[in-house]
Amino acid sequence: MPAPLDCQDALELRCPQLGGEVPFRYCRTMNDELPCARLEQCWHGRVAVEAFLQEHYSEAELQASATGRGRMETIFDTLARVQEQPSEE
Repeated sequence: MPAPLDCQDALELRCPQLGGEVPFRYCRTMNDELPCARLEQCWHGRVAVEAFLQEHYSEAELQASATGRGRMETIFDTLARVQEQPSEE
């Protein structure tokens, strides 16, 4: 029987993208409720990441999370949306 999806949510480590401490829950949901593409890299050695991913995500979900947007791409997309909005002058 697989462990619950949220069983390791309280564990924390320093996120190389954000530069601060984040809980495992953030890492497993930050990509539109899918895991961060760097989850295996960051959590290797602290959590049985491969087993966790195989137990809780389909191959299609893992493929989608691997091609997820990075921090800079998200920032640039947000800036583009803001610039496209009509000004309220």
